[in-house]
Amino acid sequence: MKKLITANDIREAHARGEQAMSVVLRASIITPEAREVADLLGFTITECDESSPVKASVPASVPADKTESQRIRETIIAQLPEGQFTESLVAQLMEKVMKEKQSLEQGSMQSSFK
Repeated sequence: MKKLITANDIREAHARGEQAMSVVLRASIITPEAREVADLLGFTITECDESSPVKASVPASVPADKTESQRIRETIIAQLPEGQFTESLVAQLMEKVMKEKQSLEQGSMQSSFK
């Protein structure tokens, strides 16, 4: 039986800090949405003909900003109905949260100079 690679599989791998996934072409089906999500996230899907896929790569040290954005992303996704959102919606919400966070940080910095 073939393994189905979905957009949620890509999101989960990305949230864990992985940047790439290698799949056996003969043993897997990659959904079009999974490919789209991978492109949006800068996640690489490598298709190979081997019998055992290479494990997804995990960076040795994840930058603090990336960890924070992953945490924000996971929080946003947890609040949305499962399967009822698009990657572009998540990206828009993340951008809004980051802008709001930045404006709050600037506001607190300005008040400390008074």
